[in-house]
Amino acid sequence: MNPPRILIVDDEDSVRFILERSLRKEGYVLDMAANGREALLNLENHTYDLILLDLQMEPVGGIEVFHAARKQNDDVTVIILTAHGSLDSSVEALRLGAFDYLFKPADPNTIRSRVRDGLAAHHKKQQRRRLVAQIDSLNQLLNELNDDDDAELRLGLNGRFLHSGVLVIDTHHQVATYNDKPLDLTTTGYNLLLCLVKASPAALPPRELVNCGLGYDAEESEAREIIKWHMHKLRRKIEPDATHPQHIKTVRYKGYLWSA
Repeated sequence: MNPPRILIVDDEDSVRFILERSLRKEGYVLDMAANGREALLNLENHTYDLILLDLQMEPVGGIEVFHAARKQNDDVTVIILTAHGSLDSSVEALRLGAFDYLFKPADPNTIRSRVRDGLAAHHKKQQRRRLVAQIDSLNQLLNELNDDDDAELRLGLNGRFLHSGVLVIDTHHQVATYNDKPLDLTTTGYNLLLCLVKASPAALPPRELVNCGLGYDAEESEAREIIKWHMHKLRRKIEPDATHPQHIKTVRYKGYLWSA
C-alpha cells in the first residue's frame, strides 16, 4: 500500500515549516504550496488523501482550492488552518465540508493526532464507497425478509438493518439507500440520519444531535448553527424536494424529526 499523500497549503513560511517538521517522520509523502495558485498546480499533478489548507490567501483563496480538490477527488479529507479562534471559523469549516480545523499555531502533537484521525476518516470513506457497490444485493435480501410494511420495522440479522419507508440503513457497514439508490453520506451525515431514524417519531434538539451525530457537546447557539447546516445537506441528499422536506422536518422550539 502506498503511503498517504498530504498537501500543505499556507502562505506563511513558519506555518509550513511547523507542519512539515511535525509530519515528516510519520511516513507520509508531503507536498508544499506557498499559495493557492501553487496548490492548484499540485492538484493537477497529484491526488491527495489529505490537505491542510489555509483559507486566507491571495489572489487564489483557500475556498477555491477546496472546491478544486473536491472536484478532483470527493474523498479527500481537508483540515482547515485558521488563525481566528471563533465560532464563525469553526462553523465556516463545517460548511465547507471540512473534516476539522486547526488554530494556528498548533502544537506538533495536535497536528499529528488530527492528521491521523483525518486519514482514518479518508480510509473509512473509501471503504464505504466500495461497500455501497454491494448494497443492491443486500437490498434484495432485505426485500425477501421484509414481510411487514411498518415504517419502523427492525429487520433480522441481529438488528443490523433499519427500515423506514423507502429508507434502508445497514448499521453494520454504515451505509444507507433511499428508493434502492445508495446515499453518498459523510460519516457525520450518516450518524445524524441514524440518530433521527432511531428517535422517530420524537424530535431531537440540536444539542442532542451534535452529541449523537458529531460526538461532542456544544453550547445551544453553536449547536443550532452546526445542525442547521448539516440538516440542509442531508435534505439535499434525501428529500425529493429539499425546499419542501417530507422526511427531515423542523419542529419549532424542539428540533428535528424523521418522518417516513
